[in-house]
Amino acid sequence: MWRPFQRHAAEAMQIKLRSYNAVHHYGCPLSGATSIPRLQFNVAALPKPLQSQCGQSLSTHDDAKNAAERSQIVARMDTAANAVIAADIPTATQQSQDITLNRDGQGQAGVIPNLNITREEVDCLDLTTGRDNKCWEELQLTTWVQNWIVDHTCYESEGFSSCYLRQVGWPELDCTGIKIPACTPPPVKENQDPRIWYVAYNIYAINQYFGSWYMAVGGGASLAALNVEEIVQLINPPDDTNLILDDILIALTGIFAVAPGLGFNVGNMLDKAVEKASDVSKSLRTGLTFVENAIIGFPQIGRYLYPIDTPASSVVQIADLKNQLGGLIGTVQGNLNKTVVSVMADPEEFLAFASQGNFTAAAPSLPDQQQYLLYAFNTYIISTCLVGNNVHGTIAVDTNVQQLATNGSQNSLNQGYDISSCVGYSSENVCDSWWFSGNYNSTFGLNHFSHIDRGFGDLLETIFQKYTTGQLLFDNAYGCNQNGNYGKPVTVTVSAAGLNTQCLSQLQILTWNKQCSGVRDTTCEFVEAEAQDQFLGSCGSHSYFSVMDEPLYCVPNGYLGPLVNQRRYKLSRD
Repeated sequence: MWRPFQRHAAEAMQIKLRSYNAVHHYGCPLSGATSIPRLQFNVAALPKPLQSQCGQSLSTHDDAKNAAERSQIVARMDTAANAVIAADIPTATQQSQDITLNRDGQGQAGVIPNLNITREEVDCLDLTTGRDNKCWEELQLTTWVQNWIVDHTCYESEGFSSCYLRQVGWPELDCTGIKIPACTPPPVKENQDPRIWYVAYNIYAINQYFGSWYMAVGGGASLAALNVEEIVQLINPPDDTNLILDDILIALTGIFAVAPGLGFNVGNMLDKAVEKASDVSKSLRTGLTFVENAIIGFPQIGRYLYPIDTPASSVVQIADLKNQLGGLIGTVQGNLNKTVVSVMADPEEFLAFASQGNFTAAAPSLPDQQQYLLYAFNTYIISTCLVGNNVHGTIAVDTNVQQLATNGSQNSLNQGYDISSCVGYSSENVCDSWWFSGNYNSTFGLNHFSHIDRGFGDLLETIFQKYTTGQLLFDNAYGCNQNGNYGKPVTVTVSAAGLNTQCLSQLQILTWNKQCSGVRDTTCEFVEAEAQDQFLGSCGSHSYFSVMDEPLYCVPNGYLGPLVNQRRYKLSRD
């Protein structure tokens, strides 16, 4: 008899969820509550592909009889043992790193090429006309797969993909994990039912997508080690600066961690990060959409991608990180493989991907651009190193420092406070010691609590050119702080707006206090923290005074508080 696969009971996984009241049956909402720590949901509405899919009838095949059978299968899924997931999963060290990915199967006998033809020219009932993503919906393949499950018997310990491929005529294909040479496009047989072939191709294409991701993570190992070395040299944090192991693993996952935090457009941020490689940006955005739609449709998919409560060493010191990266990369690859094993075994998880219709025309893959996939990892490392040096982020709300320096208000600026060099923003949106956020219409900077005269303009230029973006370092941190999550672990949030990574940047963002305008108040520096000891203190001996023998008062190099716009007290930021 058919033995469906366990959906992984929430009780066993100690799963929590915020405001997500949906366990999904084949990608569509059912009643109930489930969640995964670190993976939080707040879904006001499903994406359009899932809305469309979930509106389809599930009882087109033998109606009442089979609808009842399907209900029984779903009920059994809650308790049946998933032998495939419990089985010995290949580790990253068992996977070959010298594999050339099979992209679309062109040139192989019996494989339909991804022809350069228009959507209208593809006849989904005629495989010789090519293939198109529209065919999943046109052939109603989600319902077809659901009915196939009811009508067929699989071995007790057999996962969905192996059961399906064996029974429909391709037993030689092994797509049960990331096994790139063994999971290839299914050849077309004589008088082939296109529905049978398209489902088999989707099994291959989904597996291939994760395979490209697996390879991208592995290929980025040496670059990640080099980045750590360079970042440590730039920032010079204490050797005992601690990094949380689970945070590192999420950051190393790459594509999931690039969303900046509060529903900002991920595509725009990626365009900025890879503006010289638009194809790369498009590929990253597309890959992100595939996965976020699947997780919204079936949240359990994220249980391996977002690790929690990692045993053994939960903290890594920055001085040891480079030496441990190989093992951490292997862990991330192992988690990707576990995800594939689960998706290939469980028909619900498979349909969470396939029902989007994005895996029918071709096998998507991540670009070979490890530097961009490492932006999340770099951001976490940079922000943690800065925190280790007692450096905080600052924000001047609703302030554009470049306009402050050039729009005529310079005449009202403090005479001792020179920002005349901020006449325009660089390609990284930096001027002087500041970075301007278009998302918040505010100016961010860095402040060293032990050395308030230290400027960070050169550092910001360097890290934004090579390792991260202002959106990831500052906007992400500000979103984390605004939500009351400063100091908490990295958390991935899925909502109707998309997939976001909260607290990837570990910076605390302090707001310049504007409530003490025109008054020299040594306690009125930040809204969220006490003032620094040197704030508005005397800046030294008589040699620091002006020709009028007026005292200068010390403010941080990146100060943008209210005293900038007064002329009674002379300020010094150097």
